[in-house]
Amino acid sequence: MKRLLPAIAVFAALASGCVRLPQAASERALYLDLRSIIETRARIDWVVDEHEIKQASPAIMTSACQATPETRLALAGWLDGRLTEEGGSSKAIWAAAEGDLGPAKEALLIERISAALRFAEDHRADCPFWLTPDADFAGVQANTDRLVFLAESMGSGQIVIQEGEFAVGGTGLGRLIPAYGISDRLTIGVGVEVGVASTFPRTENGARSVKAVATAGIPVLLRVLDGTFRYDLDVAAVTRATRNEYEGLRYGGRVGVGVGVATLRIAGVMPYAMIWAGYEYLAPGAGEPETHIMRAGSRVGVNWDP
Repeated sequence: MKRLLPAIAVFAALASGCVRLPQAASERALYLDLRSIIETRARIDWVVDEHEIKQASPAIMTSACQATPETRLALAGWLDGRLTEEGGSSKAIWAAAEGDLGPAKEALLIERISAALRFAEDHRADCPFWLTPDADFAGVQANTDRLVFLAESMGSGQIVIQEGEFAVGGTGLGRLIPAYGISDRLTIGVGVEVGVASTFPRTENGARSVKAVATAGIPVLLRVLDGTFRYDLDVAAVTRATRNEYEGLRYGGRVGVGVGVATLRIAGVMPYAMIWAGYEYLAPGAGEPETHIMRAGSRVGVNWDP
């Protein structure tokens, strides 16, 4: 448990809020949607505001059309206040920093979100009839108050330690996690995972061999959303077959952390990619000693909102 405390402290800090958010739930949902849309497009490239906003207009209008006029107006006022808090226009901040864009990035993002909101207001008459304004609008890009399904493939390298001896190998896992967005920042889920873990020990003549066993687990996931970024903390009860299938199963646990980015949700599906690292412990049993495993790799998945 002591080893988990630093990770829990970091996730508590993330959950408490790295991004300043409006207080009203519907304003917060619209803000987070627009911020995700702008950040996703800016990550590829952003040159001329008018052109970029027009290119992103389908996603912008999908969210803005579902917010009430009162919500849009209140968010516009909140954004004006945030820009004042940042010190004024991004151009003025950039000039004061002698051409350094870094100090102006948050102000620039706020200006782009404001421009997207103005675009939506100017084109509100174009909203399709099936996207009706909702005073309780919870957003499109977040998981707030909805059940989602996370389907992931996980690949990693691993270092396996048994009785002071080291072996290298790899793992491949697939997992499905039903999850629920308990807030616009926190998503919690419990699921299942199955896969294969392998090592590449040397034989007596010095050649490499491959030893692979089946593995499975029940992961519990805590995901923090911060704009388009995702931060994961997960723990899992795991089981693994032994080299000799007649000797039974081994049991243990794993803790891992991950960080990654997501794209926009389209037709209910939001792809994402992450890097992750974890530690796994297998208790002695089935003729094998206790085992310590260090892993690092990538996860690619989709968040599906049915």
